[in-house]
Amino acid sequence: MVLEDGKERNVEALTTTVNLNVEGKIVRVKFIALPEAKGNRTLLGTDFLQAAAIVLNIQNGTWHFSENPHKQFSFYKNPSDVKENLPTISSHKVTSPETIPVALPETSVPVILREDEGKHLTSKQRDKFNSLLKEFETCFHPEGDPTPFIEHRIQTGNNLPVSEPPYRMTPAKKELLKKELESLLAEGIIEECESPYASPVVLAPKPNGSIRLCIDYRKLNATTIPDTYPLPRMDDLLNEAKSTKFMSTIDLKAGYHQVKIYEADQEKTAFICPFGTYKFLRMPFGLRNAPTTFQRLIDKFRSGLKDVFALSYLDDIIVLSENFDKHLADLRQVFERLSLFKLTANRNKCNFACNRVKYLGHYITEQGIEVDADKVSSVQKITEPTYVKEVQSYLQTCSWFRRYVPHFSEIARPLSDLTKKNKTWTWGEPERKAFESLKKMLISPPVLSQPDGSKPFIIRTDASSYALGAVLIQGEKPEEHVIEYASRLLSSAERNYSTTEREALAVVWALEKFRGYVENQEIIIASDHQPLKWLMSIKSPSGRLARWALQIQSFQPKILYTPGKSNVVADLLSRPVHDNKEFVCNLNTISIELPSRRSRDIREEQMKDEDIKKIIDCFESERKDEDFINWTSRGYLMNQGILYRYSPDTESEEAQLVVPCHERERVLQQYHDSPTAGHSGSEGTYFKIASRYYFPGMRKFIAEYVKNCAECNRYKPNNQKPAGLLRTPIYAQRFETLAIDLFGPLPETPTGKKWIFLIEDTSTKWVALFALEDATAQNCAKFLIEEVFLRYGLPRRLISDNGTQFVSAVMQQTCNFLGIKQELIPVYHPQANPSEIKNRDLKPKLAILVGDAHDTWDEKLAMIRFAMNTSKCDTTGHTAAYLQFGRELRTTDDVNHDLRSLIENDNFVAEITPYLKHFARLTPQIRERVEQKQDQRKKYFDKNRRPIYYQPGDKVWVTLHPKSSRSDKRSKKFYPKREGPYLVVTNRSPTTYDLSDPSTPDQVLGTYHTNMLKPYELPPEKNTNPVVPIKRRGRPRKYFPKADSSSGRLQSPRGSL
Repeated sequence: MVLEDGKERNVEALTTTVNLNVEGKIVRVKFIALPEAKGNRTLLGTDFLQAAAIVLNIQNGTWHFSENPHKQFSFYKNPSDVKENLPTISSHKVTSPETIPVALPETSVPVILREDEGKHLTSKQRDKFNSLLKEFETCFHPEGDPTPFIEHRIQTGNNLPVSEPPYRMTPAKKELLKKELESLLAEGIIEECESPYASPVVLAPKPNGSIRLCIDYRKLNATTIPDTYPLPRMDDLLNEAKSTKFMSTIDLKAGYHQVKIYEADQEKTAFICPFGTYKFLRMPFGLRNAPTTFQRLIDKFRSGLKDVFALSYLDDIIVLSENFDKHLADLRQVFERLSLFKLTANRNKCNFACNRVKYLGHYITEQGIEVDADKVSSVQKITEPTYVKEVQSYLQTCSWFRRYVPHFSEIARPLSDLTKKNKTWTWGEPERKAFESLKKMLISPPVLSQPDGSKPFIIRTDASSYALGAVLIQGEKPEEHVIEYASRLLSSAERNYSTTEREALAVVWALEKFRGYVENQEIIIASDHQPLKWLMSIKSPSGRLARWALQIQSFQPKILYTPGKSNVVADLLSRPVHDNKEFVCNLNTISIELPSRRSRDIREEQMKDEDIKKIIDCFESERKDEDFINWTSRGYLMNQGILYRYSPDTESEEAQLVVPCHERERVLQQYHDSPTAGHSGSEGTYFKIASRYYFPGMRKFIAEYVKNCAECNRYKPNNQKPAGLLRTPIYAQRFETLAIDLFGPLPETPTGKKWIFLIEDTSTKWVALFALEDATAQNCAKFLIEEVFLRYGLPRRLISDNGTQFVSAVMQQTCNFLGIKQELIPVYHPQANPSEIKNRDLKPKLAILVGDAHDTWDEKLAMIRFAMNTSKCDTTGHTAAYLQFGRELRTTDDVNHDLRSLIENDNFVAEITPYLKHFARLTPQIRERVEQKQDQRKKYFDKNRRPIYYQPGDKVWVTLHPKSSRSDKRSKKFYPKREGPYLVVTNRSPTTYDLSDPSTPDQVLGTYHTNMLKPYELPPEKNTNPVVPIKRRGRPRKYFPKADSSSGRLQSPRGSL
């Protein structure tokens, strides 16, 4: 053993695995027990840390489990908390090891100053500050109870309750939702309920990988009476802020969840999900008046602070003090008020004892209030253009604010000259000077100004294929002033978003970027992407757009469409010329060469459909009537002269191309019949097509097409219930109906026997078994005549399968000559033969009797026959022997207990007479019992069957039963499941039919049971229209592909349309 000091020691040691309880988490660790070890000293090494998934923070003296980094524990434990008598590991065998607790008491996140806080403090001041934080450590520990100083009301007036069905979720999301619900239930934030209100749930991912539970309260908010309580104006707050040396910001932890909802209004917050209906006990995000309720609470909180300069905007509180002692005193009051109000702060987001803090988009410093450099960094990073198109874009942006720049035309002349025709590109000092002068103009007053809380805010957004741009503006044209610029590059994943998703992302990002200005203010979103107007009215949102719609709803903005020529500033920021990095576009690795289509060709095909032409004419008409509103509300829109439709019923968040009627079948051929489509089912095919195309009645059309696909019918298994209800046989007299079958081949006996010929009377269930040398038709006919017909008489019916012995000319001739009706059961339907059950029972009986002597089976037949005929039948309620002879067969046991021999001769007649009368009455009783059993069996059998009937002339598929062949290298898995079509010639019964080939309808191929048949429906008539079909190479990633002027094709990341 190598010890910690590096020395090796030879010792005898025992190893054992022990369960350790580490703060409620059970960890199995392997220990080495040293014989000379004394006491309960235990050394935990890195193997323990790995097994427990523990992460150490040496600097702060804390540790946490890797799966829960927010719950911190301290290294330093109270010795009194440790269990005194821990079980020792001794040399005796451990049969039921006890779980040993490892005492590491929980503490909060460290409250003392971080390294980035209080940098200008002396060591003595830091100690005082840390003492204050430790004294009020409970302010950072959630106690669980909401604040008692306010309750949130939801006033809906006389409006009726609103409810919506739950949104669809994947199994993975359901599992995440279940965990989130369990967490909220444990924290007392929600509880199960019954409510007439119901709002659907949407899951939004957090940056750390967890999920946020979002509720779509749009309908509830529409019926909620607004709260007019004022929110503080940002310009007023900034004007009140003063330069100080000591500043601290306090952020409340999950502030909304610290406010209780008025009990009578709790049912209005009910939300519905796959796991039931729940209501909020605490105030959730997304309610219309939640910000005003919270601001009212914060104002009550501030009203009790004496001589403390504190500003607050919702859950952001800033405390400003002139000196250190005053700052400690001010914070003490704030902490005391937090304790009184039972409000909890988020220590990780608090910043204490700073001399420079960011607040509402500005920096408060010792020298005063500074503008955040990020407000203009997007413009400052723009570098010099390199070709004419970039110069034109830059001049358009600058011209938007030309009224604020004296002599704008003169300053911009060097750049304007570059845009003239036949002008040689030159970039020299005049052009550079003009470029820098105009850039300075964009980021200086009066273009860039301070916000005015009395005016509404306008956010202009735009998204390119690799960046987002936004500008915050106040005022109306031409009096617009810029408050802040913003732009950022898209991540590799975001660059794969559709156009609509990128434009929606720009709106969400801009609102969060400018939250400090626009929250609870009047906001107008100006975007050059028209479909964004529908974002807040999606009927059944899903995916990213759903989450973003819920994020946007809390701001309650008004989204307006702005043409691109009026959105030049945001457009420039979303296409920063300074970034020359080449982006790699990850294309679909599966490439299929399809005929390309020009946009002109697609429009021509749409105009051939009268219904589509009517919609296009309506959109292109200058007079917008009710029809235009109707088509627009149903999701139709035009782009580049082509009709699209946005369908919220699908999971796709792109617009779908509207397909004319004469092209629909060709779309189906591409997305169902082609090798890469793989003949998916109707739902799979619909999903592929619905994300790309649209036409009315699409789901039904696709379902019919897939249902009648010949290849699917031939090769795919049938998932329906088997066809054909149970037909119960008609009860017959003894030996009126016989069922026959062959069992074998078996091991050859010394007498040369290899087959068993089984004959059963279907009425009495009497069985006859005969050993045959060869299973020929001659042998079967011989035994029937000699052993059955000449002994019991001729039957009326003979039932058998389609074995060659029974369908041969010999058997047919025998039956015809003797007047016996031969009935063959349907092929591959052995259960139609009554003797099949006896055949099944014969196998285990033979196996038990022959043991290892397999070639002696013929010697056991007589005993098996006797056993089968003397066993009680469940159907008849009697033995076959009793029904055959009117008495039970005597056995060896009856020899010693024959009561009849004790009866005197003169009493015998008196005894037997009633017995014979009883036997005469037995036949109708047996018939009644058999029919009862048949009814029971039919009722049970028909539960899993479906009735289906065919008429002569119908066409059907026939199920195949192929076999694999190793020599031919053929597998039954690749054979068709069915073959056809075949023609129904006659229906022998409601469940059996004679079939023939359609080319030779007079030649019967055989009798088939209905469970082997499937209706053959003619596929839709093939379209003979010579128009080239509409096809795509994969799913387009752009919302509207842009036309390539050189090729005329509509371009998409995966190919041409």
